[in-house]
Amino acid sequence: MMRDRHLLLMILTFGTVLALVPSFLFAQTMYVSREEVKLTEEKSPTSKVVETLRRGAQVRVIEKSDRHFKVQAPSGKTGWVFKFTLSDQKVSGGSGDLLSAVTGDTRIAAREASSGGSIRGLKETSERYATTKHVDQAAKEAVQRMEDRVISREELLKFQREGSVGEFSEETP
Repeated sequence: MMRDRHLLLMILTFGTVLALVPSFLFAQTMYVSREEVKLTEEKSPTSKVVETLRRGAQVRVIEKSDRHFKVQAPSGKTGWVFKFTLSDQKVSGGSGDLLSAVTGDTRIAAREASSGGSIRGLKETSERYATTKHVDQAAKEAVQRMEDRVISREELLKFQREGSVGEFSEETP
């Protein structure tokens, strides 16, 4: 009887110790899902950049804190990244467009990748939507202007910073 209690106490103690072991011992492997991700010293997009990680890079998550993850890069350097720049699924490297810089997703349907688009110049998806919803010509032209607009990475970061969007949402302008 005493031996059973002793065994039960040991099992409970061992379970408690396991529950208290720091999470970094059971680090999660994740992958960079954006073209370039800043690994920063602090949990801030304006913090000093330790390293720039490329799409597809494998990182080890050491700590999770709200909207940021502390990770170890392949180089061995550690720092913080915005959690939405990582994926738990393997991501292939490669180049993407500006939308992928915002969404982290560079996959598009083959029909959308064609350079021709439709007669009006709208992408096929936009054209189908406009036709189905009976959108007027002025609105179609506005969509075309948006689809044709290309902005630089600097413009995107300025927009995010000023609007407190994405990784800048916790920053005060």
